[in-house]
Amino acid sequence: MTFLLTHRSAINTFSSSIVYRQFWNSINIIRNKYDRKRVQEIGADLACAEWLVRCGGSIRFQNWGSFISKSNQIPTSIPGQFRVEEIRAVNASVTSEGFAYLEGLQHLKTIHLEKCDQVGDSCLARCNRAKDTVESMTLVDLGQISENGLAYLAGMKKLKQINLARLLNIKDRAAVIRLLTDELPQCMINYDDKYPPARELQ
Repeated sequence: MTFLLTHRSAINTFSSSIVYRQFWNSINIIRNKYDRKRVQEIGADLACAEWLVRCGGSIRFQNWGSFISKSNQIPTSIPGQFRVEEIRAVNASVTSEGFAYLEGLQHLKTIHLEKCDQVGDSCLARCNRAKDTVESMTLVDLGQISENGLAYLAGMKKLKQINLARLLNIKDRAAVIRLLTDELPQCMINYDDKYPPARELQ
């Protein structure tokens, strides 16, 4: 009898876990859905800010000293008045579809992605939408990133700094460094698992 009760409890716990994951997956799909109409209404920069904040990230506009992490902090203005210069997704629920919001950002210089469970190779592929402006890329504690994903960085010729740390799916670190060094000779590449966690996690 005790075994049956324990077994039933384990099944119920497992089922609840599945329902919980399905619920949050559905929420994340909604949060990351690309809204072309919204981009046309308020411009690429503000639409990107809305997406990132909605998913738990933060952004900094050009000539702003502080980051915005709440929706009520995003300014309302005519399209083009505010320009996104830096985005941070730390422990955020961003997915590949949401990275479509990088399209049209003409002043984005810095991307920091850390401890985001759903950031994979396809997200880095979409970062190439900002290849003409991005100068710094930080990728830390991203378990789904592989060598194929990091290879997309080789096409971002404006990069001056790349920080990589604790990417558990990378099997051949030396090959990654060699590729990026060859393709981006002007870029400083720092692959160090002792790289400190983001301030948001401290």
